[in-house]
Amino acid sequence: MREHWLFSIVLLLSLSAEADSMSASIDASGQAYQGNLAVNQAAGHLQQQVNTRTLAVGVDGVATNTVVQRQENLLQRTLPLDTQASITGDSFSNGSGIVGINQAAGIANQQINSASVALIAAPESLDDSALAQSVTRPNDSASTVSTLGGERRVDMSNEAFAGSRGVVQLNQSAGIGNRSANHLSIRVVD
Repeated sequence: MREHWLFSIVLLLSLSAEADSMSASIDASGQAYQGNLAVNQAAGHLQQQVNTRTLAVGVDGVATNTVVQRQENLLQRTLPLDTQASITGDSFSNGSGIVGINQAAGIANQQINSASVALIAAPESLDDSALAQSVTRPNDSASTVSTLGGERRVDMSNEAFAGSRGVVQLNQSAGIGNRSANHLSIRVVD
C-alpha cells in the first residue's frame, strides 16, 4: 500500500504543471500513468478542488465519500480578470487505472472527482446523503460577485487522454462560481 502512495507522490512531482500569471497549463504530462493519479490545477482566485478515493474489502466493507465545499460571501468586487486553463499535447495518454483531473480558470469555482469501490461487500441501500453527493447545488457566493470584465477560457488537446484505459474523471471550468462533480461508485457483491 505504501508503494502506491509513494508512486502517486513521485508521479505528481514529475508533472510539468504550473500556474502563474492567471494561466494554468498541463503540457504532455502524465503519459502512461498506472494506478491512481490525481491532479488539481487552478488559475484565478478562491478555487476549491478535491480528488477522493475510497476502497473497502471484506464482508462488511463499505466505501463512501462525503465532500462538502462551501464558499460564503468571499467576494464582493474584484478587478477584471483574464484566465486560461489548458491541457495540451498528449497529456495523460496511454494510461491505465483511474485518473482524476480538476482544472479551473476564474473565480470561486468548485470541482470534485470522487470514486469509491467496495469488494465483496454486503448489499446496501443508498440513503439521501449518498444521493446528494451526485448533485451540485447552486453556488450562493457567485451571486454576490459583480459582473467582471475579462476572458475565462479552458481548452484541451484532442491528443490528451488518447489510448487511456480505466476511469478518466475530468472537470474543466472557466468563469465565476461554476460547480462540477464526477462521482463513481462500484460495489461488487459476492
